[in-house]
Amino acid sequence: MHTFSQQESASLNSWESFLRYGERQFLKKKAILYKQGEIGNGFYYINNGLIKILKPTSERGDRILDIKGSGFLIGEQAIDQLPYFSSAIAIEDSVVYYFSFEVYKKLIKEYPDFVLLFAKSVIQKEKTLLDEINLKAVTSEQKVAFSLLQLMDSCQTNEINLTQQELADYVGLTRVTVHGIIKKWKCDQLIDINKRRFIIH
Repeated sequence: MHTFSQQESASLNSWESFLRYGERQFLKKKAILYKQGEIGNGFYYINNGLIKILKPTSERGDRILDIKGSGFLIGEQAIDQLPYFSSAIAIEDSVVYYFSFEVYKKLIKEYPDFVLLFAKSVIQKEKTLLDEINLKAVTSEQKVAFSLLQLMDSCQTNEINLTQQELADYVGLTRVTVHGIIKKWKCDQLIDINKRRFIIH
């Protein structure tokens, strides 16, 4: 673990400057990072890979609340020993950095503006919730399109590593509905599927 020094300075433009303070963890595909109900004591920065955030629903199975790729934080809502309200599972082999609450407190003490970088993630999560509310008023096709654009932004690529069932769980539609939309888009050459990856043209 890196020791804190008053002589060190860090750029607040990205998390890369702070990764040395975190604990690096390697996750295999389908590995569980944390479970709903577990008591948290920190948060995670996704350095590489793809993580899905899901929550059981009474209607059907697990609902995928969010999918995050490199450069995003997850689990920050449970930083001060609160229970996680969702579970996090790796969609593919991933690398994350864990920041405990103790490390977080030291960082904001040593670098007072560090809290602004952390706050950007919280603001982004609020925007995601607002987008989900607004999506209730649009068509199923628009929901899938908007969700894929969100995933392109989160994953920073036009190739989305998801099954049709996972995409359906993420959007909140049935697999049959999503399959019909994807089939139409393939005919229109807007999208393609290769080895369980959506390729968005």
